[in-house]
Amino acid sequence: DEEQINIKYNFDGENKQVTIRIFDFGMNLVKTIIQNANRPGGLDNIDYWNGRDENNNIVPNGVYFFRIDIGDNEQSYGKIMVLM
Repeated sequence: DEEQINIKYNFDGENKQVTIRIFDFGMNLVKTIIQNANRPGGLDNIDYWNGRDENNNIVPNGVYFFRIDIGDNEQSYGKIMVLM
């Protein structure tokens, strides 16, 4: 069984296009979770990261960051600690 990291977020208003990306400590792109996915406003949205990179390799232990782009001008950031 693989662990999954839940990325939970919400925003006000109507449906918007959402992109979620994972970056390593050097801010290099590790994985794009979703890109321009339509998500509803006004309630909690949850997307998942399985701890793998774009080549489907499990990432090394360490600190990772996620960036959520909501619509054209809204961004949110967070930090993930990976320990396998």
